[in-house]
Amino acid sequence: MAHQKLLLLLVLATVILQLSHNVEAINILAIVSVPLKSHYMALQMLFRELAIRGHSVTVMNNYPDVNATQNLKFIDLAASREMAHFPPMTEFEVNVLSQKLSNFIKHFTMGVQRAKDDCENLLLNENVKQFRAKGEKFDVIFVEQFMSDCGLMLAAMYDAPIIGITSHTLLPWAYQRLGIPFDFSSDAYYFSDAGTNPNIFYKLESFLYNLYMKAYGEFSVHQNIYKTFDKYVPNNQLDIAKIAKEKMKMMFVYQHHSITGARLLAPSLLEIAGIHIRKPKPVPKDIEKFINSATHGVVYVSFGSNLKASTMSSQKLQHFMDAFRKIPQKVLWKMENSSLTAGNDNVLADDWFPQLDILCHSNVLAFVSHGGMLSFSEAAHCGKPLITIPFFGDQFSNSAAARESGLGITMYFQDITADTLSEAIRQLTSPKMQENAKRVSKLWHDRPQNVMDSAIYWTEYVARHGDAPAALPSTRRTWFESTLLDVYSVLLGVLLAILFVVYLIISKVILILASVLKLFSNGKSNCTDNKKNA
Repeated sequence: MAHQKLLLLLVLATVILQLSHNVEAINILAIVSVPLKSHYMALQMLFRELAIRGHSVTVMNNYPDVNATQNLKFIDLAASREMAHFPPMTEFEVNVLSQKLSNFIKHFTMGVQRAKDDCENLLLNENVKQFRAKGEKFDVIFVEQFMSDCGLMLAAMYDAPIIGITSHTLLPWAYQRLGIPFDFSSDAYYFSDAGTNPNIFYKLESFLYNLYMKAYGEFSVHQNIYKTFDKYVPNNQLDIAKIAKEKMKMMFVYQHHSITGARLLAPSLLEIAGIHIRKPKPVPKDIEKFINSATHGVVYVSFGSNLKASTMSSQKLQHFMDAFRKIPQKVLWKMENSSLTAGNDNVLADDWFPQLDILCHSNVLAFVSHGGMLSFSEAAHCGKPLITIPFFGDQFSNSAAARESGLGITMYFQDITADTLSEAIRQLTSPKMQENAKRVSKLWHDRPQNVMDSAIYWTEYVARHGDAPAALPSTRRTWFESTLLDVYSVLLGVLLAILFVVYLIISKVILILASVLKLFSNGKSNCTDNKKNA
């Protein structure tokens, strides 16, 4: 018995020593300056868990936690609480091509001004000024990667390695930062609903979008950032491309192959889809009663935190209500004005529902969604098929991914009628779609390491080493080299040299032949003259 106790103590001591080696407290700064709440919601649990595990975490954002956990503090950027007032849903009752084009252009036309606003807020905000005046040192800095690189520029002013982090799949301009090639003929493009292996129309669309982005959009955004920093931080030597390639050691990207498909990965890229998802809890009693009363199950409807379902046209609202009357399932609908659903006992509407808890309820069968990444991933987590109705942002590419994974089907807001929506819901509740959703969910959950543990391990790794897994060699190449234009130039030069030599040889031969012919002709002429004289 004494030997067993001694052995147990030795094992415990070994474990404690190992843990103490691996979890040495580090000082972390996170800059999530974009005033979109859903973006921060995707990353919130990571920062909380880092603090719970003993690390000191400072988050610079627009949505400080009301009751922050120990070791977690916030620098309130106090910007407008939303990037813009989202338009009423009536504005999305248009042709889908116009909707997609508008979505793309707004990212850059509005992005230029937003980048300037973002930079000025980071540099002039009194809370940030007071924080920077303390001169605090950090072991690692998280910076959200979206439309503005102001946070990246600010992070580069500290002597610490940077980890880029997203609440969505990798943005088009981020590929080159990781040295990952993008293949327009096969890869899914962020702004497109075509998915992988697009047809010629979609390939052309994505190519032109990307051309515009590189030739004007990204350049304009970066110029505004440089102007703002030059104004408020004179004589700075900051270069966005250089910072991204040299100081940003890793990229945590909200994607996972089970739902967003196969994508090229660099050793410095970590997939973190699902990192915001906690353990589901029982739903409130009133909702539980409604769900349990549904003999044929329940369909959950939500268009996210930015769109207001109550702002769709009365005609479109009527289509939804008529569709819900046509199906045997009951409906939970996140609706700001519940009086709009009055008269339909099949529908329970409220301005907020515990979405994850509802989706994971055994009697909830399907999800009608806008296709936001958090909703998409929660559907996969709970194994529930969904209808995606994309409106803006990454919702178009998410919809294509849901369709290709077998987890969902896509509808467009303009095309929704009572008949089309009720038929789509019937598809979701079919045995085939229910089985597909369960299959995708199994793939989603089956990972070599818990997503939170993986993210924390690599955060600590970067802090420990000041580095990360080796970047792809392609990150050190220029675009001229990456496109092999240097090789083509050499080959063209060699070919031109060969042609020039051949030209010289042929010219020389022609001159020699011309001289011989001339001599022959003169000789023949002399012979003829001699005969005549004779």
